[in-house]
Amino acid sequence: MAESIMIPPDGLQKLRSDWFKDFRQRNPAPSRLKRAYHYTDQAGLQGIMSSGNIRAADVEFLNDAQELIYARDNLLSILRVEEQNITLRDQQANGKLRLDRHANIIKELRLREQRRARRKVHMKAPDETGLLPVLSDIIADLQRVGGPSESSPCHIYVCCFCGNGDLLSQWRGYGGVGGYAIGFRPDMLESLSNREDGEFDWIRYGFDLACYGDHRLLPRSLHPGITLMQDYLKALTMVKDPSFEEEQEWRLMIPREVIGDDVEFRPGPVGVTPYIPLKFTPDAVDEVIVGPGRHPMERMNGTRQLLDRFGAKKAKVTPSASSLRL
Repeated sequence: MAESIMIPPDGLQKLRSDWFKDFRQRNPAPSRLKRAYHYTDQAGLQGIMSSGNIRAADVEFLNDAQELIYARDNLLSILRVEEQNITLRDQQANGKLRLDRHANIIKELRLREQRRARRKVHMKAPDETGLLPVLSDIIADLQRVGGPSESSPCHIYVCCFCGNGDLLSQWRGYGGVGGYAIGFRPDMLESLSNREDGEFDWIRYGFDLACYGDHRLLPRSLHPGITLMQDYLKALTMVKDPSFEEEQEWRLMIPREVIGDDVEFRPGPVGVTPYIPLKFTPDAVDEVIVGPGRHPMERMNGTRQLLDRFGAKKAKVTPSASSLRL
């Protein structure tokens, strides 16, 4: 009698072409970003311009308590399926899976491989020798991400930006009373990220469509040389829950495998917060938008003088168009 062992589908079967069409309409590939805006308060503006530094904070200390968790849990589910796929392929090669007894498993395994080939991610390697323990190590490391910092397999520092310099939710959430949006040149941020072996890129909202769709973040093929830092870190840090989509976030991400002597500390809402100061030149600032609040003309004047004093004389000072009362 044939065995009837059911294995769950891998989730890729739900990604229909119309899902991708809708996703592309809601999340078009970004055209060349004109400016990346960092929202801050008065003290933040003054500190950034006078020091010539922006701060990339340890991602586990940001305001979003679910930072990394959403992408981590989704990625863990995917990698556990890949572990299962490799095990089943090995069993099939060794004759432990037979068509007359395990037809349903063999069929599902073949369908999984076809779906991966269509999406061009996690395709089967010619030689999978040694891949299973590598995946197990990555899964073990991922399980420690988002927990106590001393147990994390890597340290991720981020500075957050927005593609819109006059967004109501950002004024409320980050600008405070009389806030500012500092507009940085994207090419300067890219150069800064390259200098630190990091990434400057836009946040994808929704894991499956982001990682399997037009902007897929998963490696093309599985091989024994894959690592968390090289192959999965971007998917972990550049994907957020779709409920945050309105933020239009761009992110400067700096990875570190160890805590180096470039890490500094400041007080934060959740306690002592590690961060890395990142030096920029004054011409990296292209504009400062003065947020809604009282005394707008005086704040515009003070901002102009601040920028001139610290070398950003070409940067524009622009008032917010928001009528929000603060």
